[in-house]
Amino acid sequence: MARPIGQQMWRALALTWSAFTIIFLLVLSVLILRDQRFPLNLGTIKTVGRVGLWVTLLPGLVGLLAVLLVQKGARLGAWLLGIYSLFWTAVLISGLPAVWNAQQSFCTRTICITTPWAGRLFVFSLARSFLLVALWVRREVTRGHHKLSPT
Repeated sequence: MARPIGQQMWRALALTWSAFTIIFLLVLSVLILRDQRFPLNLGTIKTVGRVGLWVTLLPGLVGLLAVLLVQKGARLGAWLLGIYSLFWTAVLISGLPAVWNAQQSFCTRTICITTPWAGRLFVFSLARSFLLVALWVRREVTRGHHKLSPT
């Protein structure tokens, strides 16, 4: 039986968001491998150098495996995607106090966010997006679908 269009849309959005974040993590991993002094500052996770691979490469590979398994309809993929999403929700929420109380601009190597509300809204939006994916996974798993395939 085919799924309603709303369910298909949620699935597409969840997998697209996850894929973009996984690509971002894998690109960060390459940057960390290229620069032994790469400063990683994600929420309460602050590292320098290759130790940052524990925060980028490992979750990126788990997320990649999760998306591939969800595409094949495996329930394990849904659980892995839920864990991946909840992990990043927690990391980003843990970083909200630092962004909320920031006295200076938030800068990366390429951009600076000089308006405090823009930084707060950005971090909150990222956390909310990960939480929505985790909630989608929970709904799909608790529905009792044997497979999470698109049809």
